[in-house]
Amino acid sequence: MKKITLMICAFIAGITAFAQNVKFLPDKPEAGKALNFEYNTKGTKLEGLANVTCIAQTFVNTRYKKVDIKLEKEGSVYRGSFVPVDSTSIAVLVFSADGTKDENPAGYYTLFYQNGKPTAMSYYWQAQFYSGLGKSLSGAETDKEKAIKAYESAFAEDTKLKETYYVNYLGLVNGVDKTKGSSLAHAYIKQLNQKRDASESDLNKIALVYNALKLKSSADSVYNIIKTKYPHGNYMFGQTANVIYRETSAVKKEEKLNELVKNFKLNVNNEADYKKLEGLYMELASAFGQEKNNQKFEDYANKIKNKTSLASICNSFAWACAEKNENVVFATQISKKSLDLLDAAKQDPVPAFYNSKEDYLKNLESNWASYADTYALLLNHSGNKAEALKYQKQAVKMNNFSSADMNSRYVVFLADNNRFKDAREYGERFIKEGKGGAEIKGALKKAYQGNEGFDVYYAKLEREALEKEREKFVKEMINRPAPKFTLVNLKGETVSLEKLKGKVVIVDYWATWCGPCIASFPGMQMAVEKYKDDPKVEFLFVNTWQTEENREKVVKDFMAANSKYTFNVLLDTKNKQDPSKFDVIDSYNLNGDGIPQKYIIDPNGNIRFKKVGFGGSADATVKELDVMISLAKETK
Repeated sequence: MKKITLMICAFIAGITAFAQNVKFLPDKPEAGKALNFEYNTKGTKLEGLANVTCIAQTFVNTRYKKVDIKLEKEGSVYRGSFVPVDSTSIAVLVFSADGTKDENPAGYYTLFYQNGKPTAMSYYWQAQFYSGLGKSLSGAETDKEKAIKAYESAFAEDTKLKETYYVNYLGLVNGVDKTKGSSLAHAYIKQLNQKRDASESDLNKIALVYNALKLKSSADSVYNIIKTKYPHGNYMFGQTANVIYRETSAVKKEEKLNELVKNFKLNVNNEADYKKLEGLYMELASAFGQEKNNQKFEDYANKIKNKTSLASICNSFAWACAEKNENVVFATQISKKSLDLLDAAKQDPVPAFYNSKEDYLKNLESNWASYADTYALLLNHSGNKAEALKYQKQAVKMNNFSSADMNSRYVVFLADNNRFKDAREYGERFIKEGKGGAEIKGALKKAYQGNEGFDVYYAKLEREALEKEREKFVKEMINRPAPKFTLVNLKGETVSLEKLKGKVVIVDYWATWCGPCIASFPGMQMAVEKYKDDPKVEFLFVNTWQTEENREKVVKDFMAANSKYTFNVLLDTKNKQDPSKFDVIDSYNLNGDGIPQKYIIDPNGNIRFKKVGFGGSADATVKELDVMISLAKETK
């Protein structure tokens, strides 16, 4: 036993020494007590960059908590401190500067200790860190063997964790050593089968183990046993509910919901039964809302007891109407209801998944700002311009002016209320921050009272904004060779990156299922149109992570249904050894980020910029691309 303990200690010490370009003080931190740290940028991606920031991604039992940390600088060393709340298991530090993240392959993190050794949940979260969580948070490399050892340490400290997470552990072991994984898995299945009366939970674990071993037929046979033995159990309820979620017609969803309630003998006045149905009520409210059935929307919305959930459903319905300027009278009532619900929710007990009342109230405030933006737009559509401005002012201030779209509406509403001085003040501010757009330009034109022509005045503002953007993007420039690829587009043509040398190439990775990807397309189309006559600029849209068997048809159908997008769409190739992976994006995506991902490649074939996600504004997308393309063109 002593030898095993020493091995575990050596394992922890080894990863700590390798991981830390950061020094933690104390070196064995405890939850609830101050944790200090030092971070030296020397030798990192942030060396020489200003505006270094730090976020601690912490996990408390099974909950997540983000902590913004104030840093103090001394030369290349930054110092920070925070008090992790009780039961914190792990803290992952993420350092960034001007859009660049320091993605250390080993990660900057610490476990939390009790009586001189890591807690069981700390080991559990370390297993998650090496299973992919660290990659998504901070770019740390996945390591299945380290994850397995961390699971084993967690199980040794708390046998209850083994009952809950052993199937996850078996999946990891099987991925590293199929012989050992299969042996352990079948021993576990045998153990569960030997129980005198296997519960539904036991049978479900057996099915999950078979799935982890990729023995689908065996898993299916167990699920059939569950169906027969527990026809009204959790598995069958989930299967039946999934049919309702997949149904496209609101009326048919309702029919199937009524059948479910009858067949499973559910009593909506019973709290346990109600909890099973609440998500389906939300689904029905949303479905009838999309079909513009106000009465049915309200019927199902009123079945939702949770105030914040109901507020969210109300706001989603109201925003869809606000965007299209339709059903305004009813939508305005529903939007106001969403705000009243959030106000009332402040008096409710703090839900268990929040770490403190302060966090809970902050979340309510953030949602209130977003929902007030919806309400203000509906008020404006109704002609109540003064009230619209009142709520929009509250929204942008509570949101700290962080949303370009909300800011634009604020400037427009100021101008509509003849508040020209304020409209100019805020309009100029947002443009100089690079958050301008057609709406702000129109409002400024209405409010402008200067001596020089409006176009001259506006051009000066944009030039100042462009210079600031250039300064920011110069700091973000990278310089690494772009992996070469040759892919086929939807027309059957072969496209080679190598043959595009001499041009600035924008490579946009996307998928039809990716909401942010699709949301970015209007801005990308504007950019494609802007540069269509520039022979030195090329746009390539690489469809990736699209796993359907008829993937090419899915993509072609999507583009046909969205014919306004004149994109050159290429199809990333599936990896022959592992069909779940795609060759080209894997060669580019070194940090394991999600999509959309955009790479700006200079005429020499080097990546100069990488952008992940969508900022929320088509105009902002074009302006960002303008700056990045301009800087890439200047590369020598």
